[in-house]
Amino acid sequence: MGKISDSSNNFLVPILAILVTAILVVVAFNAGGASSDRVVVTSDPAADIKTLSVAGSVTKMVTPDKVDIVLSVETLDDLANKSQSDNAVLADGVRSALLNIGVSSSEIKTISYSVNQEYVWNDTLKRSEPKGYRTVNQIQITLKDTSRAGEVVDAAVSAGANRVSKISFGLSREKELEVRKNALSEASGNAKAKADSIAQGLNLTLGKVYSVSENSYYYTPVSYRDYDMALGVVNEKSVTTPISAGDIEVTASVSVQFEIN
Repeated sequence: MGKISDSSNNFLVPILAILVTAILVVVAFNAGGASSDRVVVTSDPAADIKTLSVAGSVTKMVTPDKVDIVLSVETLDDLANKSQSDNAVLADGVRSALLNIGVSSSEIKTISYSVNQEYVWNDTLKRSEPKGYRTVNQIQITLKDTSRAGEVVDAAVSAGANRVSKISFGLSREKELEVRKNALSEASGNAKAKADSIAQGLNLTLGKVYSVSENSYYYTPVSYRDYDMALGVVNEKSVTTPISAGDIEVTASVSVQFEIN
């Protein structure tokens, strides 16, 4: 039987050392019972640093502080210029109605305008025939007072708007910056709490932060879409249409790497 020489032993020792230091200890950590996060303990033989990597996340509910209302004035006539002129009268009436209830001109803007010829299928003649010209003036109203959404919709519809395309509750730029800062702070705290628990369970001492990165931040506005209004609808009981947003779900997550001893 052959004998391993001393030189062979000397060659194997550093290889074994590299293999040992490259071992990853993977621990499944369940956050609130909803999902499992991957936690990794690694060592860097070159820098003589061992690290613990964790992901922290937070989901919170936030009250919106703005609402975007997109509505349309639509008119149809056999003549294009008549369709346009009728639309202009109604659109001007809608704008005046909004100004009369305290909506500022800076909160109102036209986002699209179109005039298109429409056709209808004649089943007897088996062909499409002109139906008329449809003019659509789409207006967006942005309010900081979300409680006024119903009042604004009622005023616009009473004045001639016949389609509400979207009502979207969201966050202003200022509030979103504040919410994002707080959410990332809480996600970082969640990561630290996880790292503390894991280090304690493995009899390790948690050191300083080695690296940190933001994984994600997002929220989805609460939106209601494509609500058709009957022409000439008037709220005879003078009761404001109830439109409430509820809260918005905000999610943030970070990855943090801690040194361990």
